[in-house]
Amino acid sequence: MVAVKGAKYRMQFLFVIIVAVLLVVCNFVAGGKFLTANNMLTVVIQSVFYTFVGWGMVFIFTPGIIDLSIGATVILAANIGAVCAMDFGMGYAGLIIMTILSAMILQLLSILCSVQLKIPSWISGLGMALIYEALLNIYVNKRALTAGSNLIVLKDYRILGQQPVMIAALIIGLVTVYILFNRTTLGFNIEAIGNNDGVASAMGINRKKTILLGALIGGFFVGVGGLLQESYVGKFYSQTGLASLSSIFRSLAILLLAQSFSRIFTMPVGVVISSVLVMGLFNFLTIIGVPSGTGQEMCLGALVILCGIISHWKYRGVVK
Repeated sequence: MVAVKGAKYRMQFLFVIIVAVLLVVCNFVAGGKFLTANNMLTVVIQSVFYTFVGWGMVFIFTPGIIDLSIGATVILAANIGAVCAMDFGMGYAGLIIMTILSAMILQLLSILCSVQLKIPSWISGLGMALIYEALLNIYVNKRALTAGSNLIVLKDYRILGQQPVMIAALIIGLVTVYILFNRTTLGFNIEAIGNNDGVASAMGINRKKTILLGALIGGFFVGVGGLLQESYVGKFYSQTGLASLSSIFRSLAILLLAQSFSRIFTMPVGVVISSVLVMGLFNFLTIIGVPSGTGQEMCLGALVILCGIISHWKYRGVVK
């Protein structure tokens, strides 16, 4: 056990050295504009949303569920919270409670569809994503008749997107996720099902109950991420035609990268590190002039594939 811990600490130390060298190189290429205090703070702040969604994915994806409705869930839940806060006069209570509660319910419905109907989760996820997108578009189009715009903008309730609230939320979130995933029966059961469903069933683990509880917990963190991002940027655009999928690609890359670090860091910590690294990469690309929407998206696609390769490097079974 001592030897294993020692090897793990050495790997963590080597990881820190490698990252430090990469940061120095990037700073040199960027002409000293990358490793500044303000820029690093910006990177961390921009990573908060993707970190929370990544944490949500840990609880949802680990037991073998591939839910592609998460992006639509975030967008719909955040807009529900904004409408409750502004149009229904519920203020911060409506914004916080309704965003998080909506995300949990929407996520549970998506997973329940797969579990109850016994269809592949990615199919139910795509179907629910289309439904969530359509519901939001129907509402915003009707709202536009009176509000004058089909874009819901959060105007007066933005304090949760400011400093030091977002940093505090990130720290509290890390502690909470770490305890839930590494120190509770639910976290153990989720990992057990993900590692070997048959063995987990033989151990007496209730697969359906565990997956649904994981969906609720995952929905909670997805909702918190949407809440913070809504407060930070002020709006989530409604999407159609599964365009909401693009909003989770970075979180997916972060999850896959965290999985590749799983021998060095536990998943909750790995998600934070991966999120900062991924957002640091895009920040660096912006500084050196790589255009967003084209060059950066190409890098994101390549990063998702690379992280997938790394995370399944020694996997011997059939990759699904």
